[in-house]
Amino acid sequence: PAVEAIMLAGFDDKSNPLGSKGVGELGICAAGAAVANAIYNACGVRVRDYPITPDKILSGFLRPNLAQKR
Repeated sequence: PAVEAIMLAGFDDKSNPLGSKGVGELGICAAGAAVANAIYNACGVRVRDYPITPDKILSGFLRPNLAQKR
């Protein structure tokens, strides 16, 4: 489909407390959750805190009550 890009003439620097602007940050927010879900889909271990480390994944295998099997 055709996409029309619209250029804005100005920027309201009072639109947020820092006066910052950004476009690409939203895609970064879901990356951690996507990795955690990929680990769960691959091995059935749910990791709920960051950083995701091999020790946390292996502890899910060693302590089955922490692993949520599908």
